[in-house]
Amino acid sequence: MAEEAAPKDLKAWMRKEDIYDNDLFDILSSQGIAQPEEDFKTYTQGQWDELWRKGCVERAKELKDQKAKVRLEKKMTKLEKYWRKQSGVKSTSIKKKGKKKSDTLNNSASAKNEALASGNEIKKYLKKEGCFSPDLVEVLVGVGITKPDDLTTITKSSYDEIYRQIRVRRAQDLKDSAARVRMEKMMEKFAKLCPKEIRTKSAGSKKGGKGKKKKDTPKDKEIQKMQSGGAKLKAWMRKNDVWEMALYEELMANDISEAEQLKDIGQDLFDNIVRKVRVDRFSQLKDQKARNRADKLLIKFEKEWRKASGIKKTSLKNK
Repeated sequence: MAEEAAPKDLKAWMRKEDIYDNDLFDILSSQGIAQPEEDFKTYTQGQWDELWRKGCVERAKELKDQKAKVRLEKKMTKLEKYWRKQSGVKSTSIKKKGKKKSDTLNNSASAKNEALASGNEIKKYLKKEGCFSPDLVEVLVGVGITKPDDLTTITKSSYDEIYRQIRVRRAQDLKDSAARVRMEKMMEKFAKLCPKEIRTKSAGSKKGGKGKKKKDTPKDKEIQKMQSGGAKLKAWMRKNDVWEMALYEELMANDISEAEQLKDIGQDLFDNIVRKVRVDRFSQLKDQKARNRADKLLIKFEKEWRKASGIKKTSLKNK
């Protein structure tokens, strides 16, 4: 029963703090967060970046309602504040590894003036396109984007980093919902200026209302499939206390989208799925207790699979 109690502690804490969200809970659980007060002490900036990318940036593309985006932003802000307090990781320490980019977090007046001066071309272009802000110019200059042509070099990961840095800089202002809406609209306009694969759905579908809808990238399609196609599987996993993000993703990758299909999984495929999940999860979990919980969950999933498939041979414990 120990493996079931820990995630419930996380869920209860999130509900108490009014930051509960199914996807955020799933991601945090997959990262080994079971006891927030203790586990966030060793939570790294890299883990937060992953949570931000999966839980906020990618989710924002799926959320059409602006109010829902604002609510999600508010939860992320509150969650980040708690994590930084527990871990001692300061917002100004982001990207210390790369000095060339970490300078973009320097909010001094001289740094801003220097950035605005060297980024004069991109500043004029952003003003023309209706998405100018001193912070955005400074961040862009910090990553080497000083003129419109440089925007073609932006990748999905670098866009996510730009978005995150803007949010960090304006954290104080973003306590106001109106300010969050303004920032969101500004970044949507900015996304339209980036390469096609970076553009958000709202940016790609509003262009004059003409022509065909922008095609989703393979990554977008994968996200959509994960979020909608596997609803039945996700519900079943939660009901049977075998929910694990990596396991869910691996099952979906093998076209297993509902519990009824478990009976069609053979021994070899099952072994392959479990092996990949264990490698993926154990590479993220340094705490032995968290690894034990992950192992117990897989054993429980194996029992459900054997019940559905009728295959009797033992597999997990012999590995």
